[in-house]
Amino acid sequence: MSERQMATRWVWTAAGTALLLGSLAGPARGEVAVTAKAGSLGGGVELTVGLAPQWNLRLGGNAFDYTDDHREVSGILYDATAHLRTGSALLDFHPGGGEFRLSAGAFYNDTRVDGNSLVPASGFYDLGGVPVPASQLGTLDGQIKFKPVVPYVGLGWGNAVGPGRRLRFAADLGAMFQGKGRVTLTPRIPAGSVLNDPIARAALQVLLDREEGEIENDVADYTVYPVVSIGISYRF
Repeated sequence: MSERQMATRWVWTAAGTALLLGSLAGPARGEVAVTAKAGSLGGGVELTVGLAPQWNLRLGGNAFDYTDDHREVSGILYDATAHLRTGSALLDFHPGGGEFRLSAGAFYNDTRVDGNSLVPASGFYDLGGVPVPASQLGTLDGQIKFKPVVPYVGLGWGNAVGPGRRLRFAADLGAMFQGKGRVTLTPRIPAGSVLNDPIARAALQVLLDREEGEIENDVADYTVYPVVSIGISYRF
């Protein structure tokens, strides 16, 4: 089973679990609320299901695109766009049934970064410490992807299905442990380039593999992604 198939199964399992637990919670609980939120994962919507006086289950989704032109990575300039796409299944513990909460769970992380290289002013790409003529290489398409299912821990404020008023404020502060990104570099080699020769292409691939490793080391600081958000919830 592929990672994407496993992630899809995880999403459907989480949704089914939320519906089942909500139906079993009984009339004393089983309240449902919807939260509109915005933060470091972009804009999103979240469903909260009350399980017990101190326990809630939250399912959510977030999306955001961010473009960063002329970003230097491992000595090469790229025009890049980050596509943040996440889904979450979180269990909240509210001590005493109040607003404060401790949260843990998992994210389906479909985030990726797509980039296109800019031709160096020198006319040479530095790939793994070896100069490669841009006239022969063309440009590079780069992509960074992360593990599809990753753990999350955090704390926050707001009990969307708590007793009392229907409209409430919500806030979260936590960390998504997404691991080191996997980098793929694909050259757009022009017709007539010597790099179209199979032997030269194999040698280029060795340099590309080395460059991918260097970029992965450059983005290692993003193995833990901070999750900060605020929102407004409404209980039905």
